[in-house]
Amino acid sequence: LAELTYRCPLQCPYCSNPLDFSTQAQELSTAQWIEVFRQARAMGNVQLGFSGGEPLLRKDLPELKAAARGMGFYTNPITSGIGLSEKKLHTFADAGLDQLQISFQASDPELNAALAGNEKAFHQKLAMAKAVKALGYPMVLNFVLHRHNIDQIDRIIAVALQLEADDVELATCQFYGWAQLNREGLLPTREQI
Repeated sequence: LAELTYRCPLQCPYCSNPLDFSTQAQELSTAQWIEVFRQARAMGNVQLGFSGGEPLLRKDLPELKAAARGMGFYTNPITSGIGLSEKKLHTFADAGLDQLQISFQASDPELNAALAGNEKAFHQKLAMAKAVKALGYPMVLNFVLHRHNIDQIDRIIAVALQLEADDVELATCQFYGWAQLNREGLLPTREQI
């Protein structure tokens, strides 16, 4: 998994990004990431996820995608869908897109907006998921489970079926960064477990 950037347009309380980006080193350059990919491939890695933050904020993402694909990686960007457009999807397709993973915060627009800090996020995600399927690419929907959405698993599955997702990832919180800071509000209650 290549965490290309910590920058992100959302403000999810369960994010594992560092609390203070200023204490982090500069992002790797395009050439540095390509060298990391080369080394990973030489060690036998065959799949490469592009994550962050939001990997779409990297202007060089199509170039990184094409370089990784040229090395024989199966690649999948993991995105919030914010900033994704049909034009970008076509650019990724030209670079050899294998699969796209779209992260949702919840199964309904209200909770999704409250968790993401973005009123339009849910509808943007729905539109991009439909565009991915229209292009014929495999699509994974990702939901990080926590106290606020763990009771929605049936509705999460319904959203995945409605969008014709090829797979659904029900992930657990990784308690680093913001998720660690917000741990008490994210841990499911005893009743929920």
